[in-house]
Amino acid sequence: ITRGDGMQGDDVTNNVKTIRSIPHQLKQQNFPDLFEIRGEIFMHKSAFVRLNQEREENDEQTYANPRNFASGTIKLQDSREVAKRPLDCFLYFLYMENRNKTFQTHWESLAAVKQWGFHVSEHSKLCSSIDQVIDFIHYWDTERHNLSFDIDGIVIKVNEYAYQEELGFTAKSPRW
Repeated sequence: ITRGDGMQGDDVTNNVKTIRSIPHQLKQQNFPDLFEIRGEIFMHKSAFVRLNQEREENDEQTYANPRNFASGTIKLQDSREVAKRPLDCFLYFLYMENRNKTFQTHWESLAAVKQWGFHVSEHSKLCSSIDQVIDFIHYWDTERHNLSFDIDGIVIKVNEYAYQEELGFTAKSPRW
């Protein structure tokens, strides 16, 4: 489903199934019976440029940016049309009941998700000090322009699930 308004989203299951980097069957058998996985659907810049060049050649209006294009695509009614569009996806969060009994850390859960066959960004890094976090932010402040896709910035998460639970949530977002 989409994030929607925070309370209700759209069921986009059939459209998401057309994204080649999202597996229809998991590779390993050690996954829980029930889990939720969250991610970001996007379009690579080069695919977006090609798409807009084709549209220009056909005297059609071009699209504004890859992010809005991907978001609009995933909400289309016709999944056959979605399948024609070169979308990609990174998965970044696993939620399941008692996840802290299965995994002690977010990093462990990402490793498991990769083994199950989900696409996780290779640009993630496990940092063990605030200095490493700051260095990571500075690195991506300039290096972000060399990625094949757009990003808003860096997401920093507390790795230990026990600490995440202790820190809790605000009304709208996690404190961790």
